[in-house]
Amino acid sequence: MEAPTGRPTRWLRAGSFVLLAAVCSMLLASPACADPGVEETSPPPVEVPTTEAPTQGPTTEVPTQEPTTEAPPPPTTTEAPPAPTPVHRFKMTVSTVSVGDGYWQGNGSAELVISLKNIGEHVGRDTITGYYAFPSGAQATGAYGTGGCRVDNGVLSFSCPLGEQALGQVVVKVNVDPGAWKTIGAGLVTASIGPVQRTAPISFAFTTPPTPGIDLSTTEPQLPAATSPQDEATQLSVRLRNTGGTKAAGALEVVTPPGVDLVGFPSACRSHRRISADRDRCELGDLGAGKEVTAVFGLTVSAAARAELPLTGAVHAYLTPLGLDAIESRSDFKISAPPLAGTDAPLPTQAPVSPAAQPSIGELSLRKQASDSQQLSSLPYIGGIVGLVAIAGGLVVFSLRRRGRDEDALAPDEVEDVVLVPAPRAGDTPPFTTIPRSPIPRALTLPRLPNGPVAGSGFREPTDADGDE
Repeated sequence: MEAPTGRPTRWLRAGSFVLLAAVCSMLLASPACADPGVEETSPPPVEVPTTEAPTQGPTTEVPTQEPTTEAPPPPTTTEAPPAPTPVHRFKMTVSTVSVGDGYWQGNGSAELVISLKNIGEHVGRDTITGYYAFPSGAQATGAYGTGGCRVDNGVLSFSCPLGEQALGQVVVKVNVDPGAWKTIGAGLVTASIGPVQRTAPISFAFTTPPTPGIDLSTTEPQLPAATSPQDEATQLSVRLRNTGGTKAAGALEVVTPPGVDLVGFPSACRSHRRISADRDRCELGDLGAGKEVTAVFGLTVSAAARAELPLTGAVHAYLTPLGLDAIESRSDFKISAPPLAGTDAPLPTQAPVSPAAQPSIGELSLRKQASDSQQLSSLPYIGGIVGLVAIAGGLVVFSLRRRGRDEDALAPDEVEDVVLVPAPRAGDTPPFTTIPRSPIPRALTLPRLPNGPVAGSGFREPTDADGDE
C-alpha cells in the first residue's frame, strides 16, 4: 500500500517543478515583448527630433558662412602696383669762352665748360649725348670729361651716362685766332636724351683791346626776378669817348646773343641799319677830340633766352679820323637775372681738375707693340747676362771645391814613408830615436843664424877648456 501512494507524490513534485519553470520563463520574456509595443504606440518620442533638427541647423551654419565671404580680398592685395612712368629730363649749362689779356700778346687759349645734370624721374641711369661746334676763328684743341662723361675729340662729341641727380662735365680746350675778336660769332652746343633735346649758345668774351685813341664801356643789363620764364625788356647803355687828338666819325655795332633782339635805338644815332640777324650798326656822326657820347639801346629777351641766362653780347666801336684808317675797340656785356622761383641752383661752370690722361686705343696698341718689340729685342741681352752669371758661378764653385780638396790632401814631399822596425831583442842597442818634425811649416822656417855673435843679442859662442873660442 505504501508503494502506490509514493508514485503520485513523485509525479506531483515533477509536474510542479515543470510548471514553476514555465512561469519563470514567461516572466523573464515578458519585458522584451512589451518594449516594441510601447515604442509603436507612443508617438511623442518620434516627433521631438524631427521638430528640433531644423531649428538647430541654421543657427550653427550662419557663423561658418561669414569667413567664406571675407576670403576674396587677399588676392587683391597681392597684385603689384603699376610701374611709375619714367620722365626723361636733363639740365645743361654752357660757360662763356673768356679770353684773357694774354690774347693781345698772341695767346688765344681758353676753355669751354659744359655742365650736364640728369633730373629725370624713375629713369635710373640715362645717357646724355651731344656735340659742340665753334664759329670761324676758334678751334677745339682737346677735351676731357668728368663725372663719367666721355669725349671724342675727332668729331667734337660727348657722352655722359648719369644716374638720377648726377652731375657730369665736359671741358673743351679752345684756341682763338688773332684778329678773330672783330668778327667772331657764337657757337652752339646740342645735347639730347632720346627725343628730349636742348641747345645752348657758345659766347666769346674778350677784355678791352689796348687800342690808343678810343675808349669804350658798357653796362650790365639786369632783369628783375620772375616766377616763370617770360618775354622781358631791358636797356643797354654804351659810352664812347674819342681820346685822340683829331676829330673822327663814330659808329657803334651791337651784337646780341641768341634770343635777344635790339628793338630801340637812341636819338644819338643819326642812322642805323641791320648787318645780320644778330648785329646792328648805329652811325653817330663826327666826334671831336676828347668828346664822348652815351647811347642807350632797348633790348627784348625772349622766354627761352630768359631761362638760359646769363647771356653774353658785345659792342664794337669805331672812330675814323679824316683820311686815316678806322680805330676799333670792343666791350662785352652780360645779361643776367635772379634764378626763377622754385628752380634749382645753377650748375657750376668752373673747369674741374683734369683727370689722369688716358691714352686712346691707337696709342695703347702702339705702346703694346713697342713694349712687345722691346721685350723681344732685349731677350738676347737677358740670355747673355744669365749665361755669364751661370759661367761665373760655376767657376767660383769649381775653384772652391778644388781648394778644399787641396787643403785636405798633403803634398807629395810631406808624405812620409812607412818603415817597419823589427821588435828589439835582448842585447840589442836601443833603437835610434828620430827627431820629431817641427810643427812650423817649411815655408815659415827661419833661416839658420851664422856662427858667431849676433849683434845686440848678448850671445857669445861657447869656449873650450883652453879658453879658445
